[in-house]
Amino acid sequence: MSFAVIFGVAMGVYAAKYRGRFQDSVIRIMAIAGVSMPAFWLGLLLQMLFAGRLTWFPATGQFDIELKYDNPITKVTGFPVFDSLITGNFAATMNGLHHMVLPALTLSAYSFGLLSRMARANLLEVMSQDYIKVARAYGLSERLVFFKLALRNALPPIVTVTGLSTAYLITGTFFVEQVYNWPGIGSFAVNSLLSIDYPAIMGITLLAAIGYLVINFIVDLIHAKLDPRVWMR
Repeated sequence: MSFAVIFGVAMGVYAAKYRGRFQDSVIRIMAIAGVSMPAFWLGLLLQMLFAGRLTWFPATGQFDIELKYDNPITKVTGFPVFDSLITGNFAATMNGLHHMVLPALTLSAYSFGLLSRMARANLLEVMSQDYIKVARAYGLSERLVFFKLALRNALPPIVTVTGLSTAYLITGTFFVEQVYNWPGIGSFAVNSLLSIDYPAIMGITLLAAIGYLVINFIVDLIHAKLDPRVWMR
């Protein structure tokens, strides 16, 4: 999600700044592709390209098989990459992050496309407002007008969409973890459904609901920070 927010908003802002140019067209094509492609199909394409043809990243798994014998991970929290980091097993940490690249790209593609399109559309709408024209008439620099006035007022809808897209990330893990054979909560949920494990299914549903509520609560706090009028409603 962090990748989608940072790069999605940045690319949307960049596309709005260079509206109608080549950079804008490339970013819009990337955004449409990210929104349109199913997660499982995009995952297969990334595996074929980066794991099969270019061999830059591993295709499946959380760690290399030989790592379990050369650098075994001490379990502390149950999150292997984090456990390897806090226990000083940096070889396992780097290996886990290397395995995490393709699943993270696959999972964040939809949110990246959605946020970049949203950022571009909102920013262009704000830039057409009268107070932006007045600020330019007063002689304020284009950089100050764009980043200080326009971008701040374009952020609230983007923050709202960020919270809503979290639901996609939660459900998207079911498909992505199956494609990459990643032993996470998505794979656990699928196995629980197939084995009709009702307590596990209820626990996963409750965990997803709590996570969704917490994220939307954080979104409301960010809204209040960006727009103080929210506290008065």
